[in-house]
Amino acid sequence: MISEELNELLNRAYRYSLSLTNNKDDAFDLVQDTYLKLYQKNKPLVISYFITSLRNKFIDNKRKEKTENNYLNIRLTESENPSFTPEPYLERLLLELKKRDGEIIFLSIVEEYTAQEISDLMNIPRGTILSILARTKKKLKRKLEEKKKVI
Repeated sequence: MISEELNELLNRAYRYSLSLTNNKDDAFDLVQDTYLKLYQKNKPLVISYFITSLRNKFIDNKRKEKTENNYLNIRLTESENPSFTPEPYLERLLLELKKRDGEIIFLSIVEEYTAQEISDLMNIPRGTILSILARTKKKLKRKLEEKKKVI
């Protein structure tokens, strides 16, 4: 039986892993590998440490595969509904973001991390995180408004 805290940690890690891999099986494998590694080394199962380890494991895996430039590999199916709904279009816009920008947006909005927490996690200055967040949100908003005008 899994404790409620551990279950919550694994669920959060899975969501984050899914944002990195965009593949359910790869995300599950990444969480499982990270958990196993930390458990075997008797490392603390704290969300910040787990997320950092998971991110590092993901980067290591990508380096091994030698695919540094293409982290997001989702193929979006075209919507059959001709009227505009922002969700599929927004999902497409998020996939078009730079890998780093998409990761920062995910951590900020979905995981509700503060700019300082994101800064610590990604080893990027807090001011840069704030700039990226503001610039990326503005860009997404502008593109959504442009799409609404077209439709």
